[in-house]
Amino acid sequence: MAKIIFIFCALIPYIFAQCTIEKAEPFFSRSVYEFSIDLVRRIAQDTDYHFVASTLSPWTLLAYTSLGAADNTLEELNTILRLHPHKCFNKKFFEITKSIYSPAADTTLEGTSAIFVDERIPVKEMFKNKVRRAGVCEVKQVSFDNYDYVAAYINNYVKTATNGAIDEIVLASDLENVALMIIDALRFKGTWKIPFDIAETEESSFYDDMNNKVGDVNLMFVTDNYNIKLMDKINATIVDLPYSDDRFSLLLFVPYDGTKLSNVIYSLKEISLKSIFSFFKEHEPQEGIIQLPRFKISSDLNNLKELFIDMGLRTIFDGNQAQFPDISDYPLFISNLIQKADIEVTEEGTVASAASKAEFSFKSLPFVVAANKPFFFMIVDKKTVIPVFAGAYSKPSKY
Repeated sequence: MAKIIFIFCALIPYIFAQCTIEKAEPFFSRSVYEFSIDLVRRIAQDTDYHFVASTLSPWTLLAYTSLGAADNTLEELNTILRLHPHKCFNKKFFEITKSIYSPAADTTLEGTSAIFVDERIPVKEMFKNKVRRAGVCEVKQVSFDNYDYVAAYINNYVKTATNGAIDEIVLASDLENVALMIIDALRFKGTWKIPFDIAETEESSFYDDMNNKVGDVNLMFVTDNYNIKLMDKINATIVDLPYSDDRFSLLLFVPYDGTKLSNVIYSLKEISLKSIFSFFKEHEPQEGIIQLPRFKISSDLNNLKELFIDMGLRTIFDGNQAQFPDISDYPLFISNLIQKADIEVTEEGTVASAASKAEFSFKSLPFVVAANKPFFFMIVDKKTVIPVFAGAYSKPSKY
């Protein structure tokens, strides 16, 4: 027994020596990606493949709740979130998340994440302090007696945090019999490193997976050097559309002809973001003509609870099984998790980027990527290779 204790104690300095941001990032990236794909597949089916969602936010919020969880509840959270077995690494994850939510001036990432708890339930100060130190979320205690008042309070809180972009996230009816609710409201808008020329934007047809016209869009055009990959493993062309801060990129996934978007999204579990960006580093950008609809998507994801239950995260929503002893001595469970996300994609780009636009000799025909049919996209933090937003576009409109 003494020998076992000695070996364990001897390993502690090694574990802490390995617990660095650099060591944590690859593990964190893979965990969030796998969680994101599991969630995105379900959201896509539930929204007819037309949505935007921040998959990083619920991962982070649920990771926060794991700080107060125990037994089966903690085991489920560890499994679904793919958390590291050592707490030191999980603390590093929160540091990484905080850095992602501190974008440059040209990238707008506005929003708020909060855990709302009925004020009659005593929340342990240690849990509040853990969440506060992590720096992305906060615990708010309010009276759930007056549903109209609490709904107005939460909506005003969200409206202020998003500078008016999101003015309503809950209704009074959402708050009946609620003791704990997690709210997540986010909005992303970035400036392209290589802007689309607004003079080139034109009304164009949009097709479904079977090449039938289903509507019209304002189709944007840009010609420049881009990272482009034909990925047969998912039957889609991937294009890297960088934002001007060079930290974020929109990865565009356009299915091959004859391939359904649903099949592409399902196949995403077979690849990794690391493999995509590694390919881009190893290969020169190529001349490409990118065609992309101008669009705005707002998604109200009020059924995340059902989707998480389907993923295997059950006890946190069950009043008889949830175990959060480090949040409160009161028998607490999560009533719901609601997210509202918003994304806008337009021609906008910086003047400096436009001035440095490449000139082309066109010794060979440029590669054409036409997103005039259902497509998938991800906004990725390239520094950490972590997906921040994901979405799909299949319902055309002339935005």
